[in-house]
This record gives sequence, structure tokens and C-alpha cells, in this order.
Amino acid sequence: MDLKIKLLQLPEGENFLVVIAHGLIDSEGLDQILRKIAATTQSLLECKVLIDLEEASLELQSPVIRRLVNRIEPDLRRRHLKFALVSSAEVDEGPRVLGDSLSKLGLTAAVFVDIKHAAVWLSDASRRRKL
Repeated sequence: MDLKIKLLQLPEGENFLVVIAHGLIDSEGLDQILRKIAATTQSLLECKVLIDLEEASLELQSPVIRRLVNRIEPDLRRRHLKFALVSSAEVDEGPRVLGDSLSKLGLTAAVFVDIKHAAVWLSDASRRRKL
């Protein structure tokens, strides 16, 4: 798995974390992604997280995904994080299970097949706040 992570901190106080994964994501890879998200957002009260899995394959069993998310729960739950997961339409249910697992922690999460829709969804709440 190849992983790239960028944190964008806008002058208006908004924070966006972009995670781009390529290749096969095994349990160690998913654990690495979740831990890096937790570490990068540790000092932030709010952050919108875009996880791009379009060129990745998350082929883990549902119980494994849930176990990994639950293990990192204390590090993620302390903050207001909003997750948009993007995967190709042909991909298995892994991204959906990941999104559901994050939602069960009380985090806002959704899965998209189009990165533009994901970006609009992530930024939608901030636009409404400014109106």
C-alpha cells in the first residue's frame, strides 16, 4: 500500500485532511491509515477527512474492519471529525463497512463513488454556517 496524507488548515479555521491510498490495504494498512488520521488530527477540535480509496482495494472481512476502528475509537472520538470515503463503483463492501463503523462511533461518515460529490458533501456544513 502506498499512502499520502496532507493536512490543509485554512485561514478561516477550517481543517481538511486528505488521505490517498493506492494498492492493497490489509489489516496493517488500515490500522496505519486510522492511526495516522488520529495522530494528524490530535490537536484539532474539528477536521473534515477525505479518504480516497479509488485506486486501492480494501478487501478485509467486516469483523476485522470493525475491530480496527473500535481499537482506535478513543483517539478519534474526542474530536469532531467528518469522514468522506471515496471508492470506485466496482469495489467490494470494505469502504461501506468502514463508513458504517465510523458512524457507529458517533462520527459523521459517508461513502461516495465520485470525489467531487464527496468534496461538496464535506464542505457543505461550513457553507451553511457562514450564511
